[in-house]
Amino acid sequence: MRILVSALIIIICAYFIKVDLIEGTVSKADFYKNQPEPVCTKTDEIQTIKVTVALGDTWESLFALYPAEDMNFADRLELVYKFNPHLLKQSFKENEQVVLPYRIKANNNCTN
Repeated sequence: MRILVSALIIIICAYFIKVDLIEGTVSKADFYKNQPEPVCTKTDEIQTIKVTVALGDTWESLFALYPAEDMNFADRLELVYKFNPHLLKQSFKENEQVVLPYRIKANNNCTN
């Protein structure tokens, strides 16, 4: 009878050890603090320059004199009209100052 009881105790202990090793005693315990992942937002900062228009200047001539690094003509013209909304319905005049975009600088803002 002792052998049967000791065998039963050994089987029960083996079962508990197996369950503990497979599933874990405290399976959903949080041993490590959950650190929030940094939230990164990528923003583009448009750098501009002020240009004084001379007689006979066009958008093409201004863009050729002040080339952009990473913008095509259509995107640059869209930004020009965004910075100079008064030029949508009129052409520029001599000695007028116009804001031209020439570079898009990417900024990564990361916060915890």
